Amino acid sequence: RKHQAGAMDFDDLLTIFRELLVKNSSVRELLAERFQYILVDEYQDTNSVQAEIVRMLASVHRNVLVVGDDAQSIYSFRAADIRNILRFPDTFVDAKVFRLTANYRSSPEILGVANAIISQNEEQFPKQLRAINPAHEKPCVIPAASDAQEAQYVGEHISRAIASGGQPKDIAVLFRAAFHSQPLEMELMRRGIAYEYRGGMKFF
Repeated sequence: RKHQAGAMDFDDLLTIFRELLVKNSSVRELLAERFQYILVDEYQDTNSVQAEIVRMLASVHRNVLVVGDDAQSIYSFRAADIRNILRFPDTFVDAKVFRLTANYRSSPEILGVANAIISQNEEQFPKQLRAINPAHEKPCVIPAASDAQEAQYVGEHISRAIASGGQPKDIAVLFRAAFHSQPLEMELMRRGIAYEYRGGMKFF
């Protein structure tokens, strides 16, 4: 039906483009000659088809700059293959690796936890992240049996902070994904705590 409609989805754009480059050497050579420099961001999240496309497009000039972090590969469920970034120096044997280890976001205590976790990775580019920010509170892990229990814990802390004179505008809760906010939104409503939602739509 897609073929009849002259339509392609995202996967088609990749696989059909790869097939074109593999089967049609004149197109491959034309494009590889045209693109002198290639930049790929978030390279740790590329899949095997994307990596093969990059290799073919870079076959003439071999000027490829990839940016990525082997410790932040989280999209394997979407076929991302961390081996693409880990084996990049083998694929492009004259590649130079630059480690950007200065962190401007987190405190030394948080990076200490991150470094300890990352050091356990069996395959990696060894690195030691260092904080630019001054020392602060140690991070803590709170085990919760459910997302409702987690929301109750966070709601209780927010209630205490406000009761002791804290300003709601100084309180923020960060989520990895938008759908995680729903239990906390329900908890805040139950407690009568008004809130703003940034970066998307409130559940209610």
